[in-house]
Amino acid sequence: MSTVNWFARRIYVTRSRWRVVFVLVAATSTAALSACVGLDVLNPNGLAVDNVYSSAANTEAALVGSWRAYHALLTGTCPTLPMSVHGNDNTQTSITYIDFSAEPRLPINNRDNLNCLTRFGYNNAYEAIAGGRDSYQGIISNKLKFGVVDTVTPNGKDTPSRLIFAKFIIAMGQLNVGLHFDKGYITDFDTPKESTGGALKPYQEVTANAIAQFRGVIADVRATPAFTFPTTWINGRPITSDELIRICLSNITRAEVYMARTPTERAAVNWAAVLARLDSGIVRDFAQQADPAISPTASPYLNNSFAQNTLRISNRLIGPSDTSGVYQTWLATPLAGRAAITVTTPDRRIHGATNTTTGTRFIRQTTSMSSATNGPYLTSQYRSIRYLNTAADSGNRALYLYVSMDEQKYIRAEALWRLSRFAEAAALINPTRVAANLKPVDANGPPAGRDCVPRADDGSCGTLFDAIQYEKRIDLYPYAGSAIAFFDQRAWGKLVSGTPIHWPVVGRELTTMGLPYYTFGGGGPGSAP
Repeated sequence: MSTVNWFARRIYVTRSRWRVVFVLVAATSTAALSACVGLDVLNPNGLAVDNVYSSAANTEAALVGSWRAYHALLTGTCPTLPMSVHGNDNTQTSITYIDFSAEPRLPINNRDNLNCLTRFGYNNAYEAIAGGRDSYQGIISNKLKFGVVDTVTPNGKDTPSRLIFAKFIIAMGQLNVGLHFDKGYITDFDTPKESTGGALKPYQEVTANAIAQFRGVIADVRATPAFTFPTTWINGRPITSDELIRICLSNITRAEVYMARTPTERAAVNWAAVLARLDSGIVRDFAQQADPAISPTASPYLNNSFAQNTLRISNRLIGPSDTSGVYQTWLATPLAGRAAITVTTPDRRIHGATNTTTGTRFIRQTTSMSSATNGPYLTSQYRSIRYLNTAADSGNRALYLYVSMDEQKYIRAEALWRLSRFAEAAALINPTRVAANLKPVDANGPPAGRDCVPRADDGSCGTLFDAIQYEKRIDLYPYAGSAIAFFDQRAWGKLVSGTPIHWPVVGRELTTMGLPYYTFGGGGPGSAP
């Protein structure tokens, strides 16, 4: 029996069902893939769904592939680049993405089968969900056994952890549907293979179901003897059962915080519960190690973060650091008169000493962006250098962060601010501020004066909450496939007017299911005010 270096996953959406179909494609490295999934195949032409899940080795490979589908949702060029524009992280002049970056904002072209936003966001999420579900059901129905089989563990010592991993993947995918889309199908480990799980449900129900699924994973872990996920599953990161519980709790917190579509909804979050749960969340970054020999573990999103020709840093990300008034002038200038700006700032992440061009995280370019004729108002002088040209730190080799300790810190700071514990919130963000050459904040916010950072859109010295928002955005960029920036900007009321606040169910699915066409953005339904 020989190990075959072939493995790929494709989801086909047909009327009233999702099924995962395995197809053969060449992998980049026989050794790398063999080490990763250990997929021993006697007959590679027999990779039909029912055949795959009759083998423990193939089913474990399917689980790994399902996680890779989830990873692609967060790291692929689509939907991360359009979402980074909508989240005011990046600006684009490329004609490929002009429909998303143009101002006034355009509605999502949800009739386009190649739609870069909804198509990949929808299909990748449900591909991961379907893979986790089919793997779970395959293990149960075929009575598959993993690990040592003896009188103590007659069903296999490692079988429970495989079932738990399947449930975890489903919960992660379901949460992404709830946070990105206006509605979605609720699917779980026991949803029949031939069913979508019923009618489309609003995002509040989808997100609540994801939370319930995370709680189910936690209950299963607590009822199972201690285990550790293999390092090859989520590449480079062995995850213990205790850590998995913490990851689930951190994702429950994320669900509650990021589900909000408006400032009113964000303010209504149960911040006391959020603050209490943070103490039980992750204690190290939940991440995957990118490896160019193992596809797909890399992050095109991180590689795109330091692009400079048709993609650069949005003036709306850098602008609040400006102390000269040039950003406020840019905001007040009609679109036809806007162009790239150079800010003046004491923030050493953006500019070096004496306002030189190179900061620790960003660099000011002296060349203009390509395709500037598509809209000079879209151009920027700034480029990210956080992951630029370092063999150990590029998107091909970086440690890609799914949930970071820094993100949890900024959620904590917002929770403390919401609960009027201002001095504690200030203390949390001061270390990165001071390290960047900014003056520490106190309960009242940044000290007034010429070097006040951040500044409000009207040029006045920002508040403590402005400082929390600014620090989170500057310190985390680029992070989590641009999703967190988008979720924050919509809930803080900072999206450009007309930007979609969430995504419609992909048009191809609407057609397949015989549902009415709809879309969001462009000043119509589902648009930022």
